[in-house]
Parts: sequence; C-alpha cells; structure tokens
Amino acid sequence: MTAYVHPASWSEYTAALDWARTGNERIAGATSEPKEMPRGARYYLTNDFQSGFGVASDGTMIGLFSTVKGRGEDLVWDAVTHKGASKLDCFDGFLPEYYKRFGFVETERVANWTAGEPDVVFMALSV
Repeated sequence: MTAYVHPASWSEYTAALDWARTGNERIAGATSEPKEMPRGARYYLTNDFQSGFGVASDGTMIGLFSTVKGRGEDLVWDAVTHKGASKLDCFDGFLPEYYKRFGFVETERVANWTAGEPDVVFMALSV
C-alpha cells in the first residue's frame, strides 16, 4: 500500500488530527493536541484525510498519525525523503524502536512533565 499526501493548511490538518484522536486511543496517546501544533509548519494529508504529518521549519517531523493500518511506514519515508524531516520527538514505548527502522537514533531523553507518563525521546537521522 502506497500512501500519497498533499499539502494541507493548518486548519485542515488539525481538523483531521482531532478526528483521528477522537476515534483512536493510540493516536491520542502518541500525538499532541491539535491546538498545540505550530502554525508555521508544513502539513500533509492523504486524500481521505485519515493520515498525515507535519514538518516544522527546523526539520522536526510532527504529529504523524494514521487511522489506516499499514500507512505509517510510507508516511515516515515520505517525510524523510521528500519533505525534509530529519528529527522528531516521541513518547517512550513502541515509537523509538519503530523510528529506528528509518535511520533515526536517540539523541536525548527527558522525563515526562506528567508524573507516571513515559519519557520524551528525541531522535535524529543518523548519517
């Protein structure tokens, strides 16, 4: 399955992210609230609005989500190879291992500001 994305406005992206977070606990736990997404980033969505991501001006991949199983890999590769993503941050758990498959390595780890919640892991592409 190949997932194709098109540029999206902040409003389109955050509406799609909000819908995805409402219907999927895993997405809600792995992504920031839509209102926290920076307005200056570039956002991308699939034509069905069920998958997307952003890339901040510093190359940070942000808010990757998909309600369609199997699309995540295509989205990450597209972000890295075509959209300029070179780093990310994520919550500890399955995500750091997942992103290692694409060449990301851990660069920093900080305790979550919410007690009992997973650490925040910062990662960058290894060259």
